Amino acid sequence: NAKIIIKLINNVGKVINNDPDTSKFLKVAFVPNYCVTAAEMMIPASDISEHISTAGTEASGTSNMKFVMNGGLIVGTMDGANIEIREECGEDTMFVFGCLEHEVAQVAANAKKGQYPIDGRLQQVFQAI
Repeated sequence: NAKIIIKLINNVGKVINNDPDTSKFLKVAFVPNYCVTAAEMMIPASDISEHISTAGTEASGTSNMKFVMNGGLIVGTMDGANIEIREECGEDTMFVFGCLEHEVAQVAANAKKGQYPIDGRLQQVFQAI
């Protein structure tokens, strides 16, 4: 599963990084062997941190805290450290999406029944991928 996600990130990156309209504003990069030394260089230079785990399943760790301390915005789910960051730093530090932890089980059950409507715009993204 992780290898498929890495492949997806790299493929999306090829499209975005080579698009004449977006490439001058946005770059996608996958950093292999991410570690503290790499984070020390990247975090202060970052404007946005994306954290997209399913609520209640994964901790986002302290990297997101460092992003916010350096003025970065978080795009992510209400999971792990993101919950504390939003409480302590304010709602304006984060763009939240996805369901909350108490909603996950019902969303998963509906999806198994085929009762999970996907926004048409998102469906177009899936088709493009």
